[in-house]
Amino acid sequence: MNIKLPFSYQEIVDEVVNFTDLPRQEVEHKVWMQAIGEGPVIQEAKHFGVTPHQYDDKMEKLYKEGYGLIIETMVFWASQERQLWIQQAVERIRLYAQKNARALDDLTILMLGDGTGNDSLELVNNGFKINYFDIPGSKTYEFATKRFAHYDLIGDRVNLISDYKSCLTSQYDIVLSFEVLEHLTDPIAAIRDINSMLKTSGIAIITEAFSAVYDIFPTHLKSNLKFANQAPFIFLQKKMLLTWYSQKSFFKFKPMEFVKKERISLKDFISLFKDAKIRQPYINAKIRKLFAFGS
Repeated sequence: MNIKLPFSYQEIVDEVVNFTDLPRQEVEHKVWMQAIGEGPVIQEAKHFGVTPHQYDDKMEKLYKEGYGLIIETMVFWASQERQLWIQQAVERIRLYAQKNARALDDLTILMLGDGTGNDSLELVNNGFKINYFDIPGSKTYEFATKRFAHYDLIGDRVNLISDYKSCLTSQYDIVLSFEVLEHLTDPIAAIRDINSMLKTSGIAIITEAFSAVYDIFPTHLKSNLKFANQAPFIFLQKKMLLTWYSQKSFFKFKPMEFVKKERISLKDFISLFKDAKIRQPYINAKIRKLFAFGS
């Protein structure tokens, strides 16, 4: 199957117009503003009365009723850097299938928080079947669902999931989640849930932006700054060992791959700590936290 995904300005505009109720002129303006760094999420945050970087019912309303995140993620996904993430994820999933002597379409893959569905569609293009979850009832979920239906994928290559708890049954070979954790009020619980989603020896392919609490990202929570540079060790605490991370990405450790283990040993911690690229940011974060506590 060859699904054409949007990369150019005009292709992104067409896609948003085709699968939302927004008028073309408005979409053209919003996509252009996003491209120059003044995206619609910032404007919607003001419209809904959101306090930037603080989750409350107003931010929840933005997630459910706003279109800004659709445009923000569509524009970002078209960038070379973002393309690299899914390309490397495809390579890692293929390697997992090869090591376990599994057919590609036999793998159980959960796309956790895939938003507009671009990563899901790219995986379908590469021969995989996927399970898609995002916020049911949101404009983003509706947008992705319309796209899947347009390509006649629902029930065949794409399974839509509306009940989050149904995922927590150790049924997936792969969980893929890009730039989700920094939006959550309890990312530690979410990481624990990822463990519950995976089969033993299954893999999670993850990116996070805990440290990116900037004005341009009002939905990134300030409460999660304390987790910056600590993801490999947090996942380890939840019995998922870092087995690979990208060294090609401009952004460090994006994506990362974790394998679910029955138990974690001291040897696992030592192997993680021996990697200076993982160890040093972790230590630096701990030192900053210690000095902040003492001041």
